[in-house]
Amino acid sequence: MTVADEHVAQLGAVLDQLDAEKAISGIDESGLPGCAHDALSLFTALQPVIAIVIKLGRGQAPPGADANEDASWAADVALARRKVLAQQAEGTDSGLAADSLRLLDRIDALIGSWPADSWNDAVRARVQEHVEARQRGALRGRELRASRPETDSNAGPTVGWLLRKPDDYWLRQGLHGVSDPDCRALIEGLIAKLRPSYDEMCGLDLTAEEAAAEVICELRIVDVSRGRWKEPVSAVVTAAIKGNTAPDQEVAVRLVEDPDAQFNGTLVSLLADERWRICASWLTDGTLLPRDGTRRCAVANL
Repeated sequence: MTVADEHVAQLGAVLDQLDAEKAISGIDESGLPGCAHDALSLFTALQPVIAIVIKLGRGQAPPGADANEDASWAADVALARRKVLAQQAEGTDSGLAADSLRLLDRIDALIGSWPADSWNDAVRARVQEHVEARQRGALRGRELRASRPETDSNAGPTVGWLLRKPDDYWLRQGLHGVSDPDCRALIEGLIAKLRPSYDEMCGLDLTAEEAAAEVICELRIVDVSRGRWKEPVSAVVTAAIKGNTAPDQEVAVRLVEDPDAQFNGTLVSLLADERWRICASWLTDGTLLPRDGTRRCAVANL
């Protein structure tokens, strides 16, 4: 057990309370077909490692390069490991726990060896900072919920929402910048386990969604600017199916319905070189707004 694991264990009661509060405000998953329920369960099981994969993919402060950064890595890994082990014990890990734990162990192995006294203090401080940040976030969440009018806030996602947001999106985005071959192989293994449920959702009857669409076309995503969700994504039409598009036409796909409104999540999760079947409507600025029935057809090479 690492120093970070020991300190996380000491804060177990606080973390249990935060986890319980998050579970109470969970979303309603009833009414989903089996494949969609599987996809949502897999995405939930991925939550402990997604932020770590994204951080690993940025490559700006890789494990083993700096003591202060390594203390943050150690805290991240210990907190994620605790959550993965809890999911495994509860039987809610959807078969991902073993791969997730191997990934966390590999990152732990990449962390450097630093003088014990200063290292131990730094790791404990990082764990404490992470937990306090979660407490502040939980408090802010309670304040926001209390300030909003009564709504069906626990309404679950639809098949259309899940198709527009593949559950391997964050893993694929992070993987591009991961240099360690062992970490890459483990992330690729996780991605492979997510694919069957998404493919099965793509095979569901989407006739009604396509009938309601103004435009249907297949696209190759050209460029996605990270962190610029207000900007449309550039794409090229590869097949025109319905509406006024043509092969090789350059189009732009909106990630948000109103770029001037408060951000409330992207409409569709796209990565460069992917191919998508877009069910959409035209906006007055000539961009396409994705609707239900939109789904990914092919992924880029890992």
